[in-house]
Amino acid sequence: MKIISLSLLSIVLSVSLFARLNPFEPTDHFIEQKDIIIKANQEKKDLIALKIKAKELAKQEDIRMAKIKAENEAKEIAENEVKKIASKKVIIPELKENFKVLPFVEIYVVNNLLTIKVDTKYKFFHQDILKPTKKFLFDFKGNISFYTVRKNIISESFKSFAVGTHREKNFFRVVIDLPDDVKEYEKKVDSKNGIITIRKK
Repeated sequence: MKIISLSLLSIVLSVSLFARLNPFEPTDHFIEQKDIIIKANQEKKDLIALKIKAKELAKQEDIRMAKIKAENEAKEIAENEVKKIASKKVIIPELKENFKVLPFVEIYVVNNLLTIKVDTKYKFFHQDILKPTKKFLFDFKGNISFYTVRKNIISESFKSFAVGTHREKNFFRVVIDLPDDVKEYEKKVDSKNGIITIRKK
């Protein structure tokens, strides 16, 4: 009986010892090392991903900075061109026309300014505006006779003029024909010196 008990105990112990020494069963140390390796590999992957992301961000930043630099350079070039143009003296050609209409009436045109000069012995006494036909009228006292004089004016500001006499009423008239509405002009009459100026605003 004792021999049987000892045999059973021996078998149980052998099986138990064999179970603990099973080479196919992972040990705690193995599992711990495995976890460390997995964690290290994940950290390495994360680090690589971060590096790739950093490179991509750096590339995008380089592109953005290059774009800003190009825009600034273009802006600087444009500003320099504007400064060059502004520094140059702009010469506006004068458009001149002089008319010796009669021995006692002269008309001068320089760009947007027209000047009527009448001999002071013929006194200015009346003026009028014909808005529908875009005309200025100026009357001077004088019992004289002459054929009506009409001339076109080469100007964007003035169209033509006419000087005609009304001998039966003892005056003659200077008419200035305009291409634009009369409200776009300002006039000044110096009756003492027989000078009338009309300027397009």
